Amino acid sequence: MADERPNKLRHPVSPTGWWIASLLEHHQATDDRPAVYWENYRLIRASGWREAFHKAQYLGANDANDGDEEFSYRQTFIGITDLVPIHDEFEDGAEILWKEYDASQDDSTSSWVYSEEEMASLFDPDMPQKSAPC
Repeated sequence: MADERPNKLRHPVSPTGWWIASLLEHHQATDDRPAVYWENYRLIRASGWREAFHKAQYLGANDANDGDEEFSYRQTFIGITDLVPIHDEFEDGAEILWKEYDASQDDSTSSWVYSEEEMASLFDPDMPQKSAPC
């Protein structure tokens, strides 16, 4: 089976000491609902990538052991799908996460973005959709 993960160069340290770890979990319902996968993004303070990785593994394993009684699921921690250093200090507008895409996808990038109305329908589907003045 081919490795489908993108080959990304990573910075081994975070100037802020903060990292974002993406944890993949499998949730099997204890009733008749279908199983789902959740990708949870966790904020982690660590001096380097290896410490952040180990903390993320610990958090993922503990979440799986605790289960999720509120949603009646049995959780299984699958692993870490991403680990990204945060370069900016926390403040309003600070960049904390970014993705890089191949420029060959230029033709489709406009379909990735949401208008205000489309975003509103995701957050509050019962509200009438209209734009607020800027």
